[in-house]
This record gives sequence, C-alpha cells and structure tokens, in this order.
Amino acid sequence: MQKKITLTAVALSALALAPLALAQNATPQTQQKKGSELVAFSQEKVAPAPGTQASQEPMPQTETPSTPVGQSQDNAQQQPAARTFSGTILKANDVYVLKTGDNMTYQLDDQARAKEYEGKQVQVTGSLDASSNTIKVQDIKQAA
Repeated sequence: MQKKITLTAVALSALALAPLALAQNATPQTQQKKGSELVAFSQEKVAPAPGTQASQEPMPQTETPSTPVGQSQDNAQQQPAARTFSGTILKANDVYVLKTGDNMTYQLDDQARAKEYEGKQVQVTGSLDASSNTIKVQDIKQAA
C-alpha cells in the first residue's frame, strides 16, 4: 500500500512539474533579441516574384575607414601638423631640450638624435605635444 502511495506521489509530482520544465526550454518570440529578425531576414535569399526577373544589383559594400590600421580616426584628426622650431639643444636635468630664441624650452622625444647636436644651433622639425611640452621629432638639422 505504501508503494502505491509513493508511486502515485512521484507520478503526480512529475505531471505537475512537466509544464515548468518544458517552459524553460521553449523560447517565446517575445524574448528574442531585438534585431534578430532583421539579421535572419538579411541572411535569407528571397526568390523573385513569379513573372519578374531577379535584380542584378550588387549588394552595397560597407565603407572601410581611411585611417591606418591601429590608429583611430580621432587620433588622426587630433595629431598636430609638423612645424619647424629653431634654437639650441641643451642638456637639462639629464634630458635633452630645445631652447628657442624666445626663451621657450621644449623636451625632445628622440634623445639619441638630440645628443648629436648638444650645444649647437639647430632646426627641429616635428609636432608639438602641448600637454607635455614635448616635440615629437621628425628631423633635426644644424642651422646654417
């Protein structure tokens, strides 16, 4: 008798829980991610309507950025243009700097190249990083 009650209880429990188990596996349409229908539609091939010809128009291509790989468009637009600075290369606090005629001092990012011109009048071509007051050196020439 006790076996019948236990089996009946198990069977009733299984029947009561079955809809919950099935509901967890089902994915209603309303729970799909937004745009998934568009993705599915864009991947489908649609046959032309009867009596019409298929369009021979190519699919539009996505634009590729004109910015070099590894450089964001923001960086390309923010990079200052190269200009020429004239002055003397000096060593200050173990760092080579360019001291201009208007008493401005700029640190040079190419210390090895700057060392060759220590104490000399030069023209430095590069872009100024105003936040650190550093010239990103492209070229250094001794002034004539």
